[in-house]
Amino acid sequence: MIRLVRVLAVRLISVGLVGLWLLGGACAPTTTPPASVAELPVATPPPTATATATPPSTATATPPPPTATATPPPTATPVPYSFGEELRTLSGHSGGLWALALSPDGNLLASASDDGTVKLWNWQTGAELATLAHTAGVRGVAFHPTGTRLASATKDGKVLLWDITTLAAPELQATLVEHTDEVAAVAFSPDGSLLASAAKDGTALLWDVASATLDKALLGHTHWLESVAFSPDGRTLATSSLDLTVRTWEVATGAPELILYGHTSWVLPTAFSPDGQLLVSGSHDATIRLWDAQDGTPLGVLDGHTNEIRALAFRPDGRLLASGAEDELLKLWRMPAAELIATLEPGSSGAAVLFSPAGDMLISGHGNSLIKVWYVGGVE
Repeated sequence: MIRLVRVLAVRLISVGLVGLWLLGGACAPTTTPPASVAELPVATPPPTATATATPPSTATATPPPPTATATPPPTATPVPYSFGEELRTLSGHSGGLWALALSPDGNLLASASDDGTVKLWNWQTGAELATLAHTAGVRGVAFHPTGTRLASATKDGKVLLWDITTLAAPELQATLVEHTDEVAAVAFSPDGSLLASAAKDGTALLWDVASATLDKALLGHTHWLESVAFSPDGRTLATSSLDLTVRTWEVATGAPELILYGHTSWVLPTAFSPDGQLLVSGSHDATIRLWDAQDGTPLGVLDGHTNEIRALAFRPDGRLLASGAEDELLKLWRMPAAELIATLEPGSSGAAVLFSPAGDMLISGHGNSLIKVWYVGGVE
């Protein structure tokens, strides 16, 4: 009996313990359950989602893009001159000027005067370097492409060739005497093999420079000649005359090519544009005419001077044309628009004009024997 009671008591205690465990197991400390209840189904709680709080990323501020530093435009080298400003005057001749020429390197200036001399100058300083004496007034002057020789044309019908390698002692090399009257102009071919001369005897002559002999005569004008000009490629020669025409010639054969009519009075200076496409002529009728150098088509007339045109020259890039006239004015024309952009007042007739190699200086020779240098840079 007592044994039965003990068995029942043990079982009641076991059942009570199990009940307590079932009621409080979720909160009970984790212990190993008694072996007697190990086989009971245990409700596995759903896995607790461990929310691992990801710390907010520290926003690293992206630096702003670098500030664009504006590149300043290139600063033009300051020029202490204003456009059209007269920079210097070269004096030394005792007679009016007829012609000017620049050496190929642009450093040496030659001037031809009615006083019977050619003078050589450093035009940038105004220093006179040499004087070449002649027996009559000198109307034309030209540098050989090598810069070591010079040709001059005189009123007594001569063409002179000079060696100017040594400026301290220029040497007369040859005197060419085929013309029978005043020689008005001379010009070397671009390759230096030929020299052209134009005279009041109505002829243009081509000379072989190496031998100083006559190569050929160009005949056709009916009055005296005033100018000669080679095209940049050396294949064509232009001449002008008091017969009111401009003529062009094939240099290789001496054959006439074009006869250009349009001026109403004597035709005086002529010039080719640097690209050889344009031929310009100036006249006693106070106009400058523009011609297509290939076929002679008239392209326009520049009015502005009030007396005969004595000088014409293109800037090396061909975009400016300078003119000098007996109205004592120099004019600058934008080409090919043929637009007058400036008038300079030298106070004497403009017998000769030319540009420096850089195109920013204009050199002019005048009837009062003076040479002037002008700033004409900064113009397109």
